[in-house]
Amino acid sequence: MRFTLFLLASCFLLIGGCESTKSTPKETTKPATPVVVIEAEPEPLKEVVEDENVDVYKNLIFNTRLGVSPKRPNWVLFSNGTYIIFPTGTSKDDMRKSALGFLQRFTSETASVRKSPLTKGWIASTPKGVYNYVALNQASSRLATDQELATIGLQNIKKDKADPIIVHINTPK
Repeated sequence: MRFTLFLLASCFLLIGGCESTKSTPKETTKPATPVVVIEAEPEPLKEVVEDENVDVYKNLIFNTRLGVSPKRPNWVLFSNGTYIIFPTGTSKDDMRKSALGFLQRFTSETASVRKSPLTKGWIASTPKGVYNYVALNQASSRLATDQELATIGLQNIKKDKADPIIVHINTPK
């Protein structure tokens, strides 16, 4: 019993002693203000496809909508079939900005593939939450291996990363 009390008292003294030996933060000098150069005419960012050009992507949007669970209604789709799912309640503007930023920072060399039950295609998914719809016409045959399909999905993601064009932002109605 005395030994236990001795250990407890030692711990309290040790903890209290550690608190008292903390050093005060040293003042740091403010970093120099960065120089910002604004281009006269920056190149426009192709973020969202205009409504009149959506017809080209109708099949992709339709198949992606069938491939994503209805329990996850918020997602952003890019022109090569890459899509990112967001939590319910996320605004369209937040999804657009976050999807572009997330895709630009994305790096992954692995993907798993599953057959989409309702469409003629596959879903390549990465461990970091980026998905890609691989259409049947992208595969060399109906008998393509999972590795071949995963490679196609990763190539599509890289294309969307290099030239990010959002073709659809899905939100619940």
